[in-house]
Amino acid sequence: MWWTIGIVSINLITLLFYPSFADAQELNDLFLDNNMMKAFIGDIPDLTSPEGFLDSQLFFLLIPLLFIAFSITQGTGAIAGEEEKGTLDVLVSLPISRQWLLLHKLISMFVTLLILSLMTLASLVTGAIIVSMEISFYNLSAAILNVFGLSLLFGTLGFTIGSSTGKRGTSIGISGGIAVLSYFINALAPAVEGLEHARHLSAFYYYIGNDPILNGINITDICVLFSLSLAFCISAFISFNRRDLGT
Repeated sequence: MWWTIGIVSINLITLLFYPSFADAQELNDLFLDNNMMKAFIGDIPDLTSPEGFLDSQLFFLLIPLLFIAFSITQGTGAIAGEEEKGTLDVLVSLPISRQWLLLHKLISMFVTLLILSLMTLASLVTGAIIVSMEISFYNLSAAILNVFGLSLLFGTLGFTIGSSTGKRGTSIGISGGIAVLSYFINALAPAVEGLEHARHLSAFYYYIGNDPILNGINITDICVLFSLSLAFCISAFISFNRRDLGT
């Protein structure tokens, strides 16, 4: 609930500044030729357009950062958190299989991420109406779908590491570090020679490389994000079923 309230509030407050951005054409000259700024706002053709404003202020860094933090918190706490608190022994003593326990934990993370995504979409639509922003609902939904896919990927990564090691701190550190590295590979690729091809190894490339808020859904990108999430889930089931639990 508190994550939802925080993200919804940030979205609404940010959108209230849109009329000022729409009238400030000089921002394009100030920021768009600066390669360092592009690492934090993206390679956007027009900052003052609705799509450019949402990309630079929310979708390129802020929203994915918050969603990834939430999903990693959820994923690493599902098994590793229970194990470190000493409550996992109670769960595994119930007349259910380990696979059933993992499935329930994954469904819980999936549903909470879905609710957060839908509330984020609702807040952006509401904010767009308030400030009279002309933006495609389809493209906005596509951007939220990509956010959901990206956060699910890192959530399941944290879930897998936590299920394999039983150590939440380790899970947060590894999954968070990979998320940061993935972001900078994608963000710096246009400005650093030699990184262009490395972008395809970054989850952020499949999240925003096609610019969904401008171009809509890219099936390939969505398939990559969800396929990796599924692979992490399968890995979690295999490793957790074979591991001696620290209960």
